[in-house]
Amino acid sequence: MKQTIILLIAAIGSTIPSFAQTSGPNSAAVDTLTKDVATVVLANQSGDKAAEIVDQLAACGDGCDAVEVIRRVGGWDAVGVKMQELGRLKSTAQFQTMVPGDANAAIRREFARFYGRHKRDKNYGVPLGPDVQAQLLTKIDRMLPPAVAPPTSAAAAQPADGQAGAVVGPTENANIDVTALRISQLEREVKEKRANRIWMLILSAIAGLLVGAGVVYFMLYRAVKKEVDRLTNDNIKLSGDLDVAWRQKIANEPRQPQPENRRRPETTTQLRPELSRTTPDQATVPNDPKPLADGASATLPVMRSEPSLPGQTESDAEPVPAPIQTQPQLTVPTPTPARDEVFYFPPPDPNGQFDNAQRVDMLSPESAYRFSSSAQTPGVATFRFEAEPGRVARFLTYRNYMIEPACDSENSFSSTYTRILNRRNGEAVLENGAWRVKMKALIRYE
Repeated sequence: MKQTIILLIAAIGSTIPSFAQTSGPNSAAVDTLTKDVATVVLANQSGDKAAEIVDQLAACGDGCDAVEVIRRVGGWDAVGVKMQELGRLKSTAQFQTMVPGDANAAIRREFARFYGRHKRDKNYGVPLGPDVQAQLLTKIDRMLPPAVAPPTSAAAAQPADGQAGAVVGPTENANIDVTALRISQLEREVKEKRANRIWMLILSAIAGLLVGAGVVYFMLYRAVKKEVDRLTNDNIKLSGDLDVAWRQKIANEPRQPQPENRRRPETTTQLRPELSRTTPDQATVPNDPKPLADGASATLPVMRSEPSLPGQTESDAEPVPAPIQTQPQLTVPTPTPARDEVFYFPPPDPNGQFDNAQRVDMLSPESAYRFSSSAQTPGVATFRFEAEPGRVARFLTYRNYMIEPACDSENSFSSTYTRILNRRNGEAVLENGAWRVKMKALIRYE
């Protein structure tokens, strides 16, 4: 029983609107107006939905509900809301009972009020011009003959600016002043063009200032870069000269040759008593405080016998040693001890080998890697990525050829990165006079 009552109430509720909206000549005229207005507005729009709505409105004929068609297709609910606003007359009982002349006048007033509210919207003001309005109202006149001669278009009943809600009824015989309407349109176009011209002048001035600032910056940049390059080259040259002077080997000064021993006279008139007891077997070579150099030859002493004195036998005669001849000591060069070094290289070839001809001892614009070698292991060096800040962008652009042969990265490269951080030094070995990458360095892009 309860369900039966609910179904009866629902049926009555669904029947009441159908009675309130019973289709009649007045409602058909309102539906025709809303359908024609929707067709004109959507014909100006692009898109498949708009074209489908226009096709269905054209196929449904006069008197069909444009709002239902728009809702059924979808995509243009805003237009459907405005068409429902235009067709609100048919939902009033007073309009349904009006004679054709009064209904025609009410439709004209509502259309004029609708156009006055939305004429500033280009989607309605442009397509619903005076000519289009006259054509739409002519069709209404055929469906609902007016009591008096209708004005040429509903635009005559538009409310003036600042007087919202004031409409002109059909009894006032107000006509559209096409000349005034055209003049207002021209004035509006002139104002828009003037505003656009002012904005163009402002934008042109800003663009000119930016271009001029860019030119001045470029000129200053070139001048500063030229000076920096000159100073860098001078610094590299002076550094090279200093390094050559530092590495120059200083030869040891040769010792002064020892003066040759003077020869003793061949004959001796007097002998010291202690020499008389010296025998040839006891003669020794005098000690030289300075050792002879390698390859130097020395003359061994030669024992000479002096003439014996009276009463002295030959065996008692004192042997006189001959002088020892020495040669000047030869100078043996001392090898220069190895020392720690720091030097720079441009990027290596794809095989990871650095060109030794491009080695420099100071950071230069072409340098990309800083090497450090130890005196204990001169054949092994550690290296790291190190370049001038202004050249990092170039290395990033050609990273496949300048960075990847000697470095591994711990993150993926992105075009927004502008820096390269060295996370771990690499290792290189000296092979056949050239440095080759043994272990790549680890970097990070930021």
